[in-house]
Amino acid sequence: MTSEKEEQSRKFPQYLCKMCGKCCKSITTEYTYEELKKMAKNGSEAAKVFIDIFKPYSSIEQARKIVSEQVDQVLEELAQLKDFDINKITFYYCPHYDEENKCRIYENRPECCRRAPNNPWSCMPPGCGFEGWQFEQRERIKKEVRKLKEYLVAAEAVAEDGIVPGKNITIEELKKIIEKKISPLEKYGSRLW
Repeated sequence: MTSEKEEQSRKFPQYLCKMCGKCCKSITTEYTYEELKKMAKNGSEAAKVFIDIFKPYSSIEQARKIVSEQVDQVLEELAQLKDFDINKITFYYCPHYDEENKCRIYENRPECCRRAPNNPWSCMPPGCGFEGWQFEQRERIKKEVRKLKEYLVAAEAVAEDGIVPGKNITIEELKKIIEKKISPLEKYGSRLW
């Protein structure tokens, strides 16, 4: 059971935003624009909200003219992925962002904006106020993964006939449970943590 202080520390620290607007002008997703439209058509509320709010740049070069440093940083990170295809990358901007670095729909902004960066591995603009938060969150997640791996090693050491003591499951079942928890983090390097 977590303490109230721990719960507070896990709440999203929106106050860290420096309101530079770079992330509002250089958004990208793991899906192509066509995939997002298809997902929205098939009932994905998140995809529908995304394409309703954000507008695609006509090209990467058009996005680069607005926020070159951020676009280049995102492309550099994506290029490290084994299935990277620059032709499938679309950058978006928010049309509700004004010249004074203010969101005109701030009180009614979608959840994706309220929780940006949406995960500790989001590629935020250089100098973003969330850099420290992202680092802390990544380290917390890595620690949790290491604990799972340590638990598996300890369970293997004391298992009798392949059964985890006190759990009524096999070591193989435990491995599958842990693998399922860790596998979504593989693209961030969880195999090496």
